[in-house]
Amino acid sequence: MKASLMPHHYQQLFDDSFLQGITCKPQHAINIGSHSPLAEHPRRVSHLNRQIINNEVKKMLDNGIIELSNAPWASRVVIAKKSHGSPRFCIDYRRLNSITQKDVYPLPRIDDVIERLNGSQIFSKLDLRNGYFQVPLAPEKRAKTAFTTSDGLWEFTILP
Repeated sequence: MKASLMPHHYQQLFDDSFLQGITCKPQHAINIGSHSPLAEHPRRVSHLNRQIINNEVKKMLDNGIIELSNAPWASRVVIAKKSHGSPRFCIDYRRLNSITQKDVYPLPRIDDVIERLNGSQIFSKLDLRNGYFQVPLAPEKRAKTAFTTSDGLWEFTILP
């Protein structure tokens, strides 16, 4: 097949819908051993930041990325600034990260990966639409992703 025909032939790979491309396997699990739940109250935010938070929550809820939660876990929302100054919706998972068991399987070394390409003649480059919202969360592990706003408690259905 000619390279120029590939985008048309594999059109489903170039879909720009919000959740297109989510993998079905594996489902991610957040392992914390027997640690008890961590919960924080929402931070006080300005009216402008409250609007940003509400808009982002609505967008994620409408797209099935989050759902209402009654989890005993709750992390805080933070509005950070991107490098060009626009607001970025973030969740402060530092406390959760500190008790999460780390994956001991290392990422492959880039020089080993490049060496394996020796002798190859055709190369391609693909990029994800987002670096996040790609891997489903195991339903029994979603509670740990819960975050709190002044309007409620939410948890992710997809790895943030």
